[in-house]
Amino acid sequence: MSNKLKQKISEIMNIPDELITDSPKIEFESNKRMWIENYQGIIEYSDELVRVNTSDFMVVIKGDSFTISSVTLEDLCVEGNISSVEFK
Repeated sequence: MSNKLKQKISEIMNIPDELITDSPKIEFESNKRMWIENYQGIIEYSDELVRVNTSDFMVVIKGDSFTISSVTLEDLCVEGNISSVEFK
C-alpha cells in the first residue's frame, strides 16, 4: 500500500500519520533531549554527532555530550547539548 493511500486513510479515520505510515515523529525537550519515532537505523554516533536514518530523510544532530538513553525497534532518545538539527 502506498504512503499516499495510507495518508488518505489516516485523514479519513482521523488517525495521526505516523501510526499508519512509516513517517518519523520527532519531539524535543528543550535542547537537551530529542525523541525520534519510526526511525530506520543509527548511521553514526559520537559524543558530538548523531546521524539517524528515517524513511523520509536523514536526521543529523550536532552538539556535545551525547548519549542514546533509550533505543527500541520503534524509537530512540538522544540526550546531550543539542546545538543544531539538520534534515537531509
